[in-house]
Amino acid sequence: MKLPSLSDITDKAQNAFKRFPITILWSVFGSLFFIYQFEQNNSNPFDSNYNLSLTLLLGVSWLIGVQFFIEQFKNPKKWQFLKLIMLGLLFLFYLYIPSFENYNQNIEYIFRFFLYLIGGHLFTLFSPFITKWDKNAYWNYLRLTAIAIIRSLFFSFILYLGLSLALVAIDALFEITIRGKRYGQLFVFCLGVVNTWIYLSDFPKNIFKNTEIEFEKALEVLVKYILIPLVLLYIIILYAYTLKILIQWELPKGWVSYLVIALSILGYVIQVMINPFQKNIKSWTINKFQPWFYLLLIPLNILLFVAIFRRVNDYGITENRYFILAFAFWNIGIILYILFSKTKALKVIPISLFCIAILSSFGLWGAFSVSNNSQARQFENLFFKIKEDNNTATYDELDRLKSILKYLEKKKSVSILDKTTNLTLENYREEPINEKSEHGSLDNYKIWETLAIKLDSTSINKSNNNTKYYYLNNSSNLKHVEDISNFDEFIYLEYFNSEREITSNDLIVNLNMTEKEISIRLKNDTTVKIEIPLLDKLKELSKFSTNLNEASKEDLTIEVTSEELSAKMIFSNLSFNTEVNIIELTHIQAFLFIKKQ
Repeated sequence: MKLPSLSDITDKAQNAFKRFPITILWSVFGSLFFIYQFEQNNSNPFDSNYNLSLTLLLGVSWLIGVQFFIEQFKNPKKWQFLKLIMLGLLFLFYLYIPSFENYNQNIEYIFRFFLYLIGGHLFTLFSPFITKWDKNAYWNYLRLTAIAIIRSLFFSFILYLGLSLALVAIDALFEITIRGKRYGQLFVFCLGVVNTWIYLSDFPKNIFKNTEIEFEKALEVLVKYILIPLVLLYIIILYAYTLKILIQWELPKGWVSYLVIALSILGYVIQVMINPFQKNIKSWTINKFQPWFYLLLIPLNILLFVAIFRRVNDYGITENRYFILAFAFWNIGIILYILFSKTKALKVIPISLFCIAILSSFGLWGAFSVSNNSQARQFENLFFKIKEDNNTATYDELDRLKSILKYLEKKKSVSILDKTTNLTLENYREEPINEKSEHGSLDNYKIWETLAIKLDSTSINKSNNNTKYYYLNNSSNLKHVEDISNFDEFIYLEYFNSEREITSNDLIVNLNMTEKEISIRLKNDTTVKIEIPLLDKLKELSKFSTNLNEASKEDLTIEVTSEELSAKMIFSNLSFNTEVNIIELTHIQAFLFIKKQ
C-alpha cells in the first residue's frame, strides 16, 4: 500500500480549499470562536454569544449541501449566488436566535435549531440529485459520504489523542501545568478544522461519472447476518405485542411508537444499502427483503397510529406527538411509494424528511402552532367542564390544568388562554427566581383563587398513579429578609417523620404528624395556646405540581392569630405524599415567628 506523501496531502488540502472556500473559512472561524469561548468560560463555551454559537454550528452542513448542488450544473459559476443566499439565511437565523439570557424562556428556539440542523444534514444527502437521478451514482455517493465521514473522524481522533498525550507528557515531565480547557480547545480544533478539511478533501467531484458498483462481501455479511436478523427480531417482538393487546383487548402503550419508528428507519437503511444489487445477488433474504418488509410494516403502522392517537385524544398534541404523527403519515407514504412506484428513486426518502423538518418549523401547520392550539383546546374543554361542576375540580383535573399552563409557559404562549379565562395570565407571576430569568413562573394558586376554582378533596389521587410525592427544597427562602421587630420569639423547626416537641424560653411547640397540626403553648400557662392548621396548607399546596419550589413565598407561609398569641411560619423544606384522601407528612423545616398579644 502506497502511503500518501506530504505533497499529496498539501495538494488535496489546497484543492479542498479552492472547492469549498466559504465552508472551510466558516469552519476555521467557528473553531477559533469556540476556542476563544473556552478561554473565556472554563466550563461552558455556550455561556455567552449563544446566537452566534448556534449559527456557526448550523452553517457547515448547509454550505456543503449548497456547494454539492451547484456542482451538478454544466456552468456552476452562474449559480454561485446561491452561496450568498445561504449566507443571508444564516444571518437571518442569527438575528432570530435570542441572547443566552433569554434563550431558556422559549423552547421553540432549540426545537427550530435542531430541525434546521437535521434539515441541513439531510440536504447533503440529496443535493446533487435534485435535478438528476442515477441509482448507481446515488448509491456510490452515499457510500463515499460514509467513508469520508468515518475516515475524517478516525484521523481527527488519532490526531487529538496524540496531541493530548503530548500535553500530558509535557505536564508530567516538565512540571508545566496544562489547564483542562486546553484539551477542550484542542478537541474543537481537531473536530472543527481537521475533521471538516479532511472530509471535504476526500469527497469526489464528478459524482454522476461514478456509476460502477463495487460490491464487497463484508457488506453482504453485515446486511444478511446482522441487520436483517435484527429487523426480524423487532418484527417478531412487535407482532407478539400486537397479539397480546388483541387478546387482552387493551390499547397499545405510547412507547411502542418509538420501536416502530426504529424498525422503519433500520429497514430503510438496509434498503439503501442493497438497492443497486438486490435482485442480482444470490441471497434469498436480500432478494426478498422488498416487498416483504414493507408488507409486514403496514400492520405495525396501524399499531403506531392507534398508540399515538390514544395519547393525542387523552392529552392533546405536543411537539413530540406532532413529529411522531408526521413520521407515521410519512412512513405510510414511503411504504406505498416503494411498493408501487416504478422508479423507486430512494432520494425521495431524504427529500421528504427534509421537507417535513423545514415545513414543520413555521406556519399555522407547524409543530409549534398546532401543539399550542391543541393544548389550548384541551385547557378550554376542561376549564368549562369545571365551570359546569360549580367551579369544583378533581385532583386529576387540576393537575392537568397545571400541566397545560406549565407547558404553554415554557413556550411563552400562555396568553393564548387569556380569552378562555378572562384573565391576563402574564400578570400572575412570582418574583424573579434567578439572575437569568426576566420573571418568575406562573403562580398557579393565585390563578385558581382568582378563578374561584375549588379542589374536591375527596378526589385526591384517585388516579392510576395512586401516590404523589411533594417536595420543597427552597434554599432561596433563606435569602429573604424578614422584619422580626413585631415578634417576640424565633424558633427553627425541624421534624423528620416523627412526633417531636421543641421548647424555647417561654414556649413549647409540638407537631402532631398524624393530625398535621402544630400547637404552640406557654410553659407557665398551658391554657394559652394556638394551633397552626397544617393540613389545610398541605391541601392548598397540592394544587401545585409535585415540585413545590414553584410556589411563592406567600404560598409557603402560614399566619394565625388568637387573643393571646400570633404566629407566622415559613417553610424552607417540606415533603409529604398524598394517596386516596390521605396526606402523609414526612419532613418539615420551617422558620417560626411568635408574638404574645
